[in-house]
Amino acid sequence: MSSRISESSVVDLIETADIGGTNANTAYTTMAHYSRARAYVEIGTWNAGDDLDECRIQQASDTSGTGVKDLTTDESGGDYDTDAPVDADGDFVIIEIRSEDMDTDNGFHVIRTRVAEGGNSGTDNVTVSELKYGYAYPRKELQGAASAGSQVYVSA
Repeated sequence: MSSRISESSVVDLIETADIGGTNANTAYTTMAHYSRARAYVEIGTWNAGDDLDECRIQQASDTSGTGVKDLTTDESGGDYDTDAPVDADGDFVIIEIRSEDMDTDNGFHVIRTRVAEGGNSGTDNVTVSELKYGYAYPRKELQGAASAGSQVYVSA
């Protein structure tokens, strides 16, 4: 499957952040017209006594976070299994979702990635990138039928 660069977009990035005893979230961004998203979470300098306690994608009904709820889980036996958490420099988690798994019937169409480390016994650096892909063009000639010199659509 090939895709144009315009059919993918880096949604958000959490530059390396120390989440020891706290959390970090990407910004809420829309999944409108995208079929999939992938979050890549990589541990950097990390205190050996700590674990990545939370790592999930959440959904909401708008970019202010209205009604935020989990799309993937982080729990014992969950999507991100907290019984076997990542906890060392270079460890990573990849989370992939499909837009059809979102609660669109109730208006959920934006996502964010959330990571957290509940303890704080040292430096716990994490970097997160989120990528949306599989952009589907809504319809041809969305603004009206093409007409030479009047309504022109260009695609290379």
